[in-house]
Amino acid sequence: MSKRKWMALGAVAVLSMTVSLVMANEKPTAALQDAMKSNGATIQKLGKDVDAKNFDAIADDAATFKKNFGGSVGGYFTTMKMDDALSKCKAAYGAANDLEKAAKAKDEMAVGDARKALGGACGSCHMAHREKVADGFEIK
Repeated sequence: MSKRKWMALGAVAVLSMTVSLVMANEKPTAALQDAMKSNGATIQKLGKDVDAKNFDAIADDAATFKKNFGGSVGGYFTTMKMDDALSKCKAAYGAANDLEKAAKAKDEMAVGDARKALGGACGSCHMAHREKVADGFEIK
């Protein structure tokens, strides 16, 4: 192959890598944004409910998390074939399920453990798959 053809192939390879990097991030869907905003509000509410030892409200918070992670959030990551994010979503769903059980049992220690696990699952996914941009966030 001539030197010119090698250079052309190299240029195409570099260009295609650049294009795929630019296209890697994307805006989340409206459904995902709504679910994440709901989760954000619920995590704030959960802190107050735990402080007040309001186990019925904690169970309601857990049900909201389960609805969001089992619905829009999990659906998005499934559709996008983002296995790592889906795994973290499943961990968050499991923690929310544990939170609900602990609240119904009025087990403060188990509520604390489940809350910590939920925060860890959310935080690890955000670190891996969420990027702050000028007009909000993108999924990476």
